[in-house]
Amino acid sequence: MGRFNLVEEPWISVFDNENGEKKDVSLLDVFENSRNYRCLAGEMETQNFAVMRMLLAIVQTVFSRFDLNGNCLPGVSVDDRYIQTEQVDAKHRGKYAEAAEDNWFKLYSDRAFPKIVSEYLQSWKDRFFLFDSEHPFYQVNKAEMDEIISKIPKKSQPATIYGKNLNRTISESENKRALFSPMAGTESGKRTTKDIMTCAELARWLLTFQGYSGLADKVSLVSKDQTTSKGWLFDLGGIYLKGNDLYETLILNYIPVVFRDGFVGRVQKPCWETSGSLIVNKLCNGLPIDNFSELYTNWSRAVYIDPDSDMSRPAEIYVVKLPDIIHTEDSIEPMTIWRYNDSGPNKGKYTPRKHKAEQSLWRSFGAIAMPSTMPGAENYMRPRIFDQYELLVQAGGSRWTNIMGVSMADDGNATSWLPVDEVCDSFQINDVVLTDKDSGGWLTRINDTVETTKKVISSTYKSFLKGICEIRNVKDKAADGFVGEELAEVYDEIDFDFKSWLASIEPNESKDNKILMWKGHLKKVLLNRAEELFENSSGRDIMGIVKDDKVDNIAIQYLRFVHIINKYL
Repeated sequence: MGRFNLVEEPWISVFDNENGEKKDVSLLDVFENSRNYRCLAGEMETQNFAVMRMLLAIVQTVFSRFDLNGNCLPGVSVDDRYIQTEQVDAKHRGKYAEAAEDNWFKLYSDRAFPKIVSEYLQSWKDRFFLFDSEHPFYQVNKAEMDEIISKIPKKSQPATIYGKNLNRTISESENKRALFSPMAGTESGKRTTKDIMTCAELARWLLTFQGYSGLADKVSLVSKDQTTSKGWLFDLGGIYLKGNDLYETLILNYIPVVFRDGFVGRVQKPCWETSGSLIVNKLCNGLPIDNFSELYTNWSRAVYIDPDSDMSRPAEIYVVKLPDIIHTEDSIEPMTIWRYNDSGPNKGKYTPRKHKAEQSLWRSFGAIAMPSTMPGAENYMRPRIFDQYELLVQAGGSRWTNIMGVSMADDGNATSWLPVDEVCDSFQINDVVLTDKDSGGWLTRINDTVETTKKVISSTYKSFLKGICEIRNVKDKAADGFVGEELAEVYDEIDFDFKSWLASIEPNESKDNKILMWKGHLKKVLLNRAEELFENSSGRDIMGIVKDDKVDNIAIQYLRFVHIINKYL
């Protein structure tokens, strides 16, 4: 008999709207009371992202099959466990798509999940045990792990992962200690008290580990012509839409229809509706993922946890590496920024692009919001989650939504790719503004403003700083350090201001006036910083150097900078 059932046991961390306190709730509770919770409140934002996608897999699965009254959608037939028996055929796809979109609009307006979600979870409750000898959640059972081991050269035993390696707020390896740990630890062989966690914590970190694994573990089922998975989420510049409460967040990110050839009415296949061995075999055979629920519950590892584990003792799990899934635009992944590759093995294709810790999310506005069909956006591929805005504007009109970005930073070591930190940022924007795709509309004008801002800082102001370095005979790393620090300080100074400007844009106000307002502010910031450098100049700065038979000093550099800034801004 299984232990710790995730349908009924509290394990998902949320913030309660009523008292603002953090608490753990069950899956049933999440779907029955999601409007009472502000947001997910796990240990890390990357963990929240992994848990949210699992919740979305439930939403995608249920409403790909049923309407809000629990009736099957057109062209859908299900068995006694609510599994869709076959893909919707061509003659029903039009009506199916209309009904699926109707689900979305009704869910958005109703503000509560219907009872069909709870009925579905109760039907599959036996697949949501954290500890189970037959169908453990997000894991293989003992027989399936034995079968995997038999296929590994030399029949190597699975790698052992301890609690401190699951917990990404610690992320220790055996030869590298965590400097900042939320728990004190004492040695006991390879185990420490840092390895001890509750069942709820283990469940949350198990989902996180499947999404953000790294490559430090050694035992692999990956063939020579395949790539080992670091965890699908590890490679994403994750993007999602955050609502006013958890219910709204789930609805905003629930995609009712994928309007691509062959994808309308696909059978959703979350990992709990199949066996561990079938999941592993599909990954090893390189078969593509064609539905959101399967993608959102994708495994990077075959994980085995002893069903008799004593959680009062240090936690440990046993893992085997699995192959990666497709990393190009052929993937149906809707929640990532994409990068166009000019070279390398994926030349001419788009692949997911991680967020950079040193760059605010708004600096990627074009890659986030601009459809490739718009002029100047030919090398952009907008995250597919932004297609939701077409539905959102129809349902909600002019409102504001938070655009959230989340990534896991790594150690830069290609042999381990250890998770070392997370990158999180956001900005807020009006929904009507984000759907204004007309020539000269808000999307184009905002993107132009972002690119102008980046140009005058990262090119014009940078040239001014490099000119000062040349006058001072500061070279190489010292020059790079001075310039890099100054540029970082400028971006830090304008970051909040730009987000405030972006959030303040009203759909019907004058674009020219609004953009001039920002340019005026940016001009003031840059001129003040340049003036401060000029006023604090040394005698050497003023005397300058002779360059191309002409004197070059900080005064000349400053006046040249002011002239260019006035021209651009």
